[in-house]
Amino acid sequence: MAIVEPPKPATHLGLPRLILLAWRGLWRELRSGALVTMFLALVIAVSAVTAVGFFTDRVDAGMRAQAAEFLAADGRVESPDSLLKWQQKASELGLTTTQTLEFPTVILAGEHTLLVSLKAVGAGYPLRGALTISTGAQQQKIQQEPREGHAWLAPRALALLDLKVGDSFQIGQKKFTVSATLQREPDVGNFLAQAAPRAMINLADIPATGLVTPASRVTHYLLLAVPSGVSTNVLQAFGKSLPADLSLERPENSQPAFKTAFDRAARFLGLAAMVAVLLAGAALMLAAQQYNRLQQDPAALMRAFGVQSRHILYLYTLRLVFLALLAAVPGIALGGLAQFGLSALLGSLLDFQLPPPSWLPVGFGVSIALVALLGFALPSLIRLQDTPPLRVLNRQLAAPPTAAVLLFGAGLLAIGLLVWLQARDAWLTTYVTGGMVISFAAFIGIVWLLLQALRRYPARGVARFGLARLARSPWSSAMQIAALTLGLTALLLLGVVRGDLVSTWQNQIPNDAPNFFAINIQPDQVPELTRFFQTNRIDDAGLVAMHRARWTSFNGKAVNADQLTGQAKRLAEREFNLSVMPEHLAADNKIVAGSWQPDAQDAGWSVEQGIAKTLQWQLGDRLTFVVNGAPVTAAITSIRTVDWNSMRPNFFVLGSAVLLPRQSAQFITSFFLPSPNVEQQKALLRAFPTLTLFDLNQILNEVRTLILRASQAVQYVFLFTLLAGLVVLLSAFAAGEAERIRETAVLRVLGASHRQIMNSLWFEFILIGLLSGLLASIAAGGLGALLALKLFDLPWALDWRIPLYGLAAGVLLAALFVPYLGRRVLALPPARSLRG
Repeated sequence: MAIVEPPKPATHLGLPRLILLAWRGLWRELRSGALVTMFLALVIAVSAVTAVGFFTDRVDAGMRAQAAEFLAADGRVESPDSLLKWQQKASELGLTTTQTLEFPTVILAGEHTLLVSLKAVGAGYPLRGALTISTGAQQQKIQQEPREGHAWLAPRALALLDLKVGDSFQIGQKKFTVSATLQREPDVGNFLAQAAPRAMINLADIPATGLVTPASRVTHYLLLAVPSGVSTNVLQAFGKSLPADLSLERPENSQPAFKTAFDRAARFLGLAAMVAVLLAGAALMLAAQQYNRLQQDPAALMRAFGVQSRHILYLYTLRLVFLALLAAVPGIALGGLAQFGLSALLGSLLDFQLPPPSWLPVGFGVSIALVALLGFALPSLIRLQDTPPLRVLNRQLAAPPTAAVLLFGAGLLAIGLLVWLQARDAWLTTYVTGGMVISFAAFIGIVWLLLQALRRYPARGVARFGLARLARSPWSSAMQIAALTLGLTALLLLGVVRGDLVSTWQNQIPNDAPNFFAINIQPDQVPELTRFFQTNRIDDAGLVAMHRARWTSFNGKAVNADQLTGQAKRLAEREFNLSVMPEHLAADNKIVAGSWQPDAQDAGWSVEQGIAKTLQWQLGDRLTFVVNGAPVTAAITSIRTVDWNSMRPNFFVLGSAVLLPRQSAQFITSFFLPSPNVEQQKALLRAFPTLTLFDLNQILNEVRTLILRASQAVQYVFLFTLLAGLVVLLSAFAAGEAERIRETAVLRVLGASHRQIMNSLWFEFILIGLLSGLLASIAAGGLGALLALKLFDLPWALDWRIPLYGLAAGVLLAALFVPYLGRRVLALPPARSLRG
């Protein structure tokens, strides 16, 4: 009877020992280069995310700190009617209050007239923040209203009226003295300038002007502040006591244009950073698979020495955690430095100094490193614990391959978690995750099918060797080529598509776009004004009739604004501006449903797509508007999209000529005046004193500046995407390097010449490059169209050069990699290659 020795007990490793071994192994492999690709991918991912995180954190903190100044108060109530009753109630509750009044009016100064936005402010204004005025060369900040009989005018108003500090002018029935130039108001800011320049007076002067009557269209504001020692709950209680037609506006939801612009910029920057993270994740998956192959011998050796399987798993998990923490340090440091560039690009658009960043992005950067590495890399290393101990003696034995479902599921979970951490938006997470998974799966499927087809191609010579290498492991080759395609897609997006997007965005507002709007043009003035434009060579957009109307009936039923909510309710309550359908539709209007029938016998309306969606209008619906006291009813015959950036007169609703008679219309137009244009404005106002002129130059300059800075910031963040794409390319090429070295060693043993080996490598990698370049150009074109239409709301035309750039990039990558790989293959003796 044979004596069987009991199995040797498994070696037990305690946590301190595991930590020490994991750290030593990590340091050794970093020095050997085995983990360099993973390390670089993590550093880039953390840098991109923390750069955007630090910047948006500073903007959010600054906006919160300055929020009360955006309202000049802690709360504000807006109404078309007097708010005196509510001011008294707020005072009884212990709140500090003041009122302001705003409406457009005309200033008379000698022979000059000018439309201004008049703001009358009560005692104590502003309750929060400060006004900036100047009486000479120096500016000063004050917290008080103008004295009675005095006015503060914006610099543009002074220039157009030929006034200076100390001069007099008239508003309505009262004369005022210019006592200062108004540079800035806390509740307006300079982010988006006003079309009409500001004039500010004391609220007590309003009765003497005779401009405000019960029938006047003015806007009343009640400003509220919580005194020191009074609970903020008092302000909340006051807001709840307001009737349904009034609401308390808080600082956090004020300045919607300002907040929306920066929210969108921050969101896009975050998405750009997330593309870098996802590309880094693809690099991590490829690098982890290569690392798995390298670590099978050490894992088998540990198994042979009796180390428990679970301890091997703990060891590699700890190694990844240490790698994530190690990469997070330079990543966070680089992100902290990079955010200063973002602050320089976009911070100058803010009306406040950005505060120092908090430590929150640091924690977020560490989380990104851990989630990315454990989600993308750990699944490839899990099966190392099952490496057979006999691999020490038989190199053909290997660890069981990681289940494709495990890899796919873990990567999907990691992508979803990363996008959600960045965006905190469930729908956005779903879209991005679904898009990435579908794209990557499509790449793999297409490449696999092509490789299957190529296997049947009767190739000869070196082409046969190259195809054989690719077809021998079609799934592995498909994964590598798909990852390479992702990297090339990122490069094409950065180098070509992004440039086209930015150019299209910037060209939305050309340098000669109309920068003035003129309204209150009477029908009998149209011929004379047209001659004035022609004589002075002023390029105008044409004089367009405009009718003021109210929407009163929908499909035969009276419109009840109280039954609507939000934007729909506001639209139903206000007056509409209607115009007549021109004979030919302008280029900035496009029909998306119905037909254009300006002269048809069956009169109809053409409505803008956005307002149709808001008010749930459809083709065939019958709308009734009261125009000049008479009801006008017709059906909707077409729905249009409108490019509002054209700066031309455009309308939500257009009607057939038979619906809107010319006699009841006023006319409007827009036109371009080169800068400086003060004298031309004066000449126009002298010739047509009843004309009302809106200067859009400052608004256009602000918008152009925003577009320029935002596009620069996007390019800045996409540098991280470029780096991540390069790391993906490095990982994709390195993933199969060892296998190719062994295969070419076999060919050399069988008598293949150096030339034949190099030619086979050239054939293989040019084929890979062309295939990846073609797929990447298709993906980049699709992504560019998606970004243009969904994110930027811009028109998009496919650039025919993208496929050429994609194919050229693929060939260039082959040209760069093949000589390097050829030197590696031919420098090693075949015997050493086969042993290694």
